[in-house]
Amino acid sequence: MRRSVFSSSRIALATLGLLGPVLGCSTEADTPKAPAPTPLSPDAEGTPLAEVLPHWDALVARSEGAPAVRWSAHGTPMSIFGTLSGPQPAVSAADARRFLADNAQLLQLTGSLANLDEVANFESPLGTHVTFVQRYQGVRVLGAEIKVHFNRAGRIVALNNTSVPHLHLDTRPQISAQDALDVALAAVPATARDDADAPEAPELVIHTDTGTPALVYRVVVPTDGPTLEFFVDAKTGAVLGEPADLNHYLVNGTGQVFKDNAVVATQNNNLIDSNDAAAAVPSNAYSIVTLQGLNGNNLLDGQFASGSASKRRAAGTNNAFLFLRDTNAFSETMAYFHLDFAQRYIQSLGFTNVNNRQQVYSIDKLTADNSFYSPSTQKITYGTGGVDDAEDGEVIVHEYGHSVQDNQVPGFGSTEEGGAMGEGFGDYLAGTVNSSLTGDFQLTCLAEWDATFYAAGVPHCLRRLDSTKHFPQDKDGEVHDDGEMWSASLFQIRTAFGAAKADKLIIQAHFLLSASANFSDGSNALVTAAINLGFSATDVSTVRTILKNRGFTVTA
Repeated sequence: MRRSVFSSSRIALATLGLLGPVLGCSTEADTPKAPAPTPLSPDAEGTPLAEVLPHWDALVARSEGAPAVRWSAHGTPMSIFGTLSGPQPAVSAADARRFLADNAQLLQLTGSLANLDEVANFESPLGTHVTFVQRYQGVRVLGAEIKVHFNRAGRIVALNNTSVPHLHLDTRPQISAQDALDVALAAVPATARDDADAPEAPELVIHTDTGTPALVYRVVVPTDGPTLEFFVDAKTGAVLGEPADLNHYLVNGTGQVFKDNAVVATQNNNLIDSNDAAAAVPSNAYSIVTLQGLNGNNLLDGQFASGSASKRRAAGTNNAFLFLRDTNAFSETMAYFHLDFAQRYIQSLGFTNVNNRQQVYSIDKLTADNSFYSPSTQKITYGTGGVDDAEDGEVIVHEYGHSVQDNQVPGFGSTEEGGAMGEGFGDYLAGTVNSSLTGDFQLTCLAEWDATFYAAGVPHCLRRLDSTKHFPQDKDGEVHDDGEMWSASLFQIRTAFGAAKADKLIIQAHFLLSASANFSDGSNALVTAAINLGFSATDVSTVRTILKNRGFTVTA
C-alpha cells in the first residue's frame, strides 16, 4: 500500500519543518502540590484501586448480570457496559447526575458534582445519551468527560468515564491567549498558511497526559496541509512536545456524476486516468442524478453539503451541473452528490441527528494524492494528485465517515486502536453506502478508481473489506492497516444481518463510545447496542462470535 505525504502525522509535520529541537518542553508549574494523578494513556489498561473495589461490588450487586468494565490508569472505571439501573418512564440529565452521585466514590469524583458541566443531551434509536465535561476551578480538563447512556426503557446500559481524580493546581495563567497564539504561529512557516483558515481562539485548559497536571493553552493552527494542535504552557510560554496533526487522512485518497466511481459504473478495471482526460472514461460511466437540497443559487450549496471551501466553484445553469471529468466542476458535483446521498442514507436508518448539518468541502486546494477531514474546521479537503479524489465516491464517503464519528463522539480516535476503528468505519461506510447506490460489484474492494494510479493487481484496491487480519498478531500500529481488522469485522456483521440492520447497529454503537475507545470498547459497544436494539439472543451471540473470532476482547 502506497504511503502519501499525509499518511502519518509525523511525516506531515516533517514537511513543515516542525520536528526536531525547535520546540521545547514545559517546566513544572509553580503550583501547590498534591499527589500527581497517574498519566492517563488512552491505550493503557489499568487495574482498580483498592478503595474503589467495594463500590464496584456494590454497583455489580445493583446491576442485572455482571457488567463489562475497562479500568483506566487512574484505577477507576473507564467504560462500563451492562444493565446498570432499573427502568423509568422518562429520563433527563438530572437522572444521569443522580447516578453519578450514587457512584461518586467508584468514579473518584472529588468535590462537588458541579465540576461536571452538561454539554450534550440527545436521542438516538437506542435511547438518551447525556455527556458531561469535567472542569477544575472553571477550566476544562482536556479529554475528561463522563457519558451516561439510557435505553428506551430508561435503564442505564453504558457509561464512559475519562474524568481525572484528585486534581490540584493553580489555574491563573502567566501569559495571555494572544501570547500563546504568537508562540504557535512562530513555529509554523508563513508559506504553509497561504490559503489556510484563520487560527482558532486559544482555549485555556488543564493538560494531564504528562502525569503532572499543567495549565496550558490549546492552540489550533490550520495550514495548507495539516491542522496543528499546540499546547503552550500558560505559566512559561513553552510548547509541550510536538504539535499534533488533527486531520483525518485517507492514505491514498481521492454530478452528471459517476455513481460510486468510473470503474464500478462501467465494471471495467482497465480504465486509467490519463491526466484527467475526458476521453479516458466512456460516456456510459456517467449518470444524470437528482441533486437534492440545493439552495437555488446556482452553486453547489445545500442542506447537507457545500463545495464553498473550493477555490473555484462549479457554476450551474438553472441549478443544473452537467460537466465532464476534465473539469474541477465535475469533482465538486461528485462530492456534493455522494455526501448528500450518504447523509440521507444514514437518516433512512432512523438517525436524524447524526451529522445532520451542511458538510463543507473543497476539491482543489490540495495537490497531493490524499484527502482529509479536519475536526478543527469540520471541513473535508479532497486532493487532486493522481485520480482526483473527489472522482471516487468511496473516497468521498470514507472522509465523511470521519466527520460522522467526530459528530457522534467529538475527538474520536485519541488512541491508536480508536484511530484504526475510525479508518475501518470510514472504509466500511464507503462500501455499504455506495453498495446501496450501485449494487455489489467488487463490494469488498475499496476505491478501485482512485487506486488505479498506485495499486498493483486487478482490481486495484486502496484497501479491502474482507481482510483476514487477526488481532493482535497482525496489528502493526498504522491506523489504516489496523483498520482493516475492524472494517472486516463490520463487514462480517453486515453479511450476517444484511446492510440496513448492520448499518443501524454500527452507527448506533458509536453513541456508546468515548474519544479514547479501543477495540474492546468498540466490541462491547456493538454487543450492548445489539441487545438494546432488540436483537435476538442468537443474533447477539453472532455479533460476539464475529468479534471474538477476530481476536477482540468481548465481555458485554
